[in-house]
Amino acid sequence: VDCENFYYNQFDEFSCNEAFNRLAEECFDAVIIGPTFMETTQSLCARLQEKNIPYIFIDADVPETQPVACFSTDQFACGRIMARILGNMLVKGAEVAIFNSIRLGRHGSANSKMRKDGFYSLVHDEKNRFTVHQTQFSVLNPEENRKPVTEFMSEHPNVKGIAVMNSRGHIIADILEEQGIKGIKLVCFDLTEQNEKALQEGKISALLCQRPELQGFKAIQATIEHLLYKRSVEDPYHHMPIDIVLKENLPFYREVL
Repeated sequence: VDCENFYYNQFDEFSCNEAFNRLAEECFDAVIIGPTFMETTQSLCARLQEKNIPYIFIDADVPETQPVACFSTDQFACGRIMARILGNMLVKGAEVAIFNSIRLGRHGSANSKMRKDGFYSLVHDEKNRFTVHQTQFSVLNPEENRKPVTEFMSEHPNVKGIAVMNSRGHIIADILEEQGIKGIKLVCFDLTEQNEKALQEGKISALLCQRPELQGFKAIQATIEHLLYKRSVEDPYHHMPIDIVLKENLPFYREVL
């Protein structure tokens, strides 16, 4: 199997457009896509379908497309789980904040939107559980975050929980530590090297992990079965496990294929 990688910045729609345009000019037996921007991905899929090139999604599904398979977590459920975790860590009526990333382009991340919708659905179901504030921070220029994050926390001194809707929770955790802001329960996504370190040090309270290695394994497996054995499934959409990793179970957490 020969594999060619096309990288893009998930916080920059223009970067995604450029990578997808280069990809669409090539001719592959199959394409595995990690989508962030829905319209850009739909455009790519239409071009692939014109060439009869099968494609598989990981990490997110995209409406109005026809993938051979899709392996992702239920992002709406992820948002509800984040709210549930913070709810179990904080007293009733606590103030929490949702931190969204600033993205370049006309559209935001579909995954982040679904996570926020899930978060608010639990808040709605459990009335008076939280007061929720929202703000944004920069992933592309993390050095610019210190002032706005510090000002936000100063304006909302009763915030005791933070939900970061992506994998960059360590950025917020480091600023809180630098500014001496303590007692904040912070939840975010993905066991990156920086998040793992922050979790070990107690700066992040919990991580939601989406089995990326398993998603990749299943995507390659589905590609081979489709190309070599012409196998197809009635329902191509597969929801993956959602793992909650804490400091205590971090040493034992391993991907199991």
